[in-house]
Amino acid sequence: MPRCCSPRSSCCSRSPSCSSAWRSRARARASCADVSAPHSAPALPTLPDLLRPGLDVVFVGINPGEQSARRGHYYAHPGNAFWRLLSASGLAPREVQPADDRWLSEVCGIGFTDVVKRVVTDSTQVTRAEFLDAIPLFRERMAAASPSPRAVCFTAGRAFDEVFPGMRAASAWGRQPVTLAGSEDSEVWVMPSTSGLAAKWRAEGRQVFADLAARLHASLTPRAPLAPAVEAVHA
Repeated sequence: MPRCCSPRSSCCSRSPSCSSAWRSRARARASCADVSAPHSAPALPTLPDLLRPGLDVVFVGINPGEQSARRGHYYAHPGNAFWRLLSASGLAPREVQPADDRWLSEVCGIGFTDVVKRVVTDSTQVTRAEFLDAIPLFRERMAAASPSPRAVCFTAGRAFDEVFPGMRAASAWGRQPVTLAGSEDSEVWVMPSTSGLAAKWRAEGRQVFADLAARLHASLTPRAPLAPAVEAVHA
């Protein structure tokens, strides 16, 4: 059996046995590479919806981030400004942090959910097809919390734009002239992303929080005590 040589050697093109041996070793190397390659981490469980009938406001994100899923709380990435902005707005009775999300939904009338429930590190990985599949389920979850929240506030422009395509000017933040199917009594708001990657929009986000707080505190009549929570955990 001829000795196999380099693929660049002229003998490889002339010797069938040489070429066959070289291909066998190439397949073996590829097989070893497949075995030694790191496997993807198992999918993290998503965050539960923190919804109940009669909330004042529900904050809606694009999807749960990886750090939020690991910690079990909304907007839990240290670089996310959501909790600082919420604390400064006066919507919450005191300074709050990620671990307060359930308490806020149970006591303070502030709920949380996401349009897409799949956990990803970067929300740009969420595809248009995923949104199309998720939006009807999102509407159903919101409609189940009846009476509807006074306000539904999307915490990223893309989340709003996917649910209401073509309904917002490029830089129009705040209350929007739309209604959410199944939750027609809810005002719909949108603010810039509170992610650390969207720091350039921080002033606009702070203004939306302030306007929303003023609207809820001054313009809307008090409601009856909150009903029991409606919490859904998604596979």
